[in-house]
Amino acid sequence: MPRADQLKVICVDDQDSMLRLHRYAFSQLGVRNVTECTSAVAAIDAVLTTEFDLMTLDWNMPGTDGLTLFKMLRGNPKTAKLPIIMVTGNAEESSVKTAIAAGVRLFLRKPVAVKDLKVRVEAALGKLT
Repeated sequence: MPRADQLKVICVDDQDSMLRLHRYAFSQLGVRNVTECTSAVAAIDAVLTTEFDLMTLDWNMPGTDGLTLFKMLRGNPKTAKLPIIMVTGNAEESSVKTAIAAGVRLFLRKPVAVKDLKVRVEAALGKLT
């Protein structure tokens, strides 16, 4: 069982307001070490230089979108096993099927609610202590 206060989380979203919401939600779970990135390029740089326990990843971003970044991360041996929660306001069935086919297993709808985040985090890492 992971200790929430020892987790290192990276949140990737192009909207500052969503990143603030993620930081708040993680703080409510006891997670204090949260890195924020506003682009896929910044996220790649971060995960290649720092080890993280978990990533939340916005699907709809300008430039490289979240699903493309997800595929890139899965293709790199250093990041292939990083637990990723795909965050989206787009829950159309065809989009979800596309993401599942690419290997996405955890989804979270915007806006992020603490209780929903906790369920996804524990699905990815085990019960938080």
